[in-house]
Amino acid sequence: MNYKLDITNHYATMIHFDEMIGLNNFIRIPAITENLSSLYEINLENIAINLYTDEPFYNIILKKNPHNFIKNNEDPVVLLKKAKLIIKNPKCAQILMVNEKDYFHSWRTQFLKNDLAIVCYANSLTFQDTMVYVRVIFSGSIELLFNEENMILHTAGYDVFINQDQIRALNEEMHQKIQYKKINIEDLKFNNKKSHLWNRNYFAQYFSQEEKFDYRCIAIKDYDGTDE
Repeated sequence: MNYKLDITNHYATMIHFDEMIGLNNFIRIPAITENLSSLYEINLENIAINLYTDEPFYNIILKKNPHNFIKNNEDPVVLLKKAKLIIKNPKCAQILMVNEKDYFHSWRTQFLKNDLAIVCYANSLTFQDTMVYVRVIFSGSIELLFNEENMILHTAGYDVFINQDQIRALNEEMHQKIQYKKINIEDLKFNNKKSHLWNRNYFAQYFSQEEKFDYRCIAIKDYDGTDE
């Protein structure tokens, strides 16, 4: 059973990009092209999400499948073995990949007041021993897509439902998966442009966190990119 959740108002507090209880998480970003497409798709693996009982997604899932395991758990955290983020109408994006050195790529940075920003980060699904950070600034929506067979109960309250043997097995599975890809990071077409927005103080001049919508990042003024 497939789920498609519009998480535009909740992405900041819903997705756990930080690793939890020793479980490695992973992302794969789209190939670097000259221009951004109208959809920016990010593949996620071993990413945990909050499904708070009093927020809409909990009930959306149960409405589609009343027998889903979350029905027996209050405010569960669910591990998604595989999922996809679809970010609509991206204005610009900045990439940082950290391997033996830092690799940067930035599309022309322009956005307007009230545009939104999301930063996704995790181990690379494509390159060994590489961290990926990508910030996308957009004016559309964010959808989270996943299949029920990829849902695993992670925690509920103070109870953890994934044991250390499962964590080791999941981490080893991903290590083997990436090890066999043998793709050279140097083959990517980085333009080596480091956006000023990676500087937290600079970023804070243009974005703030909305309390109304679970602390998502919203632009507080226009930015024409002339000093990029």
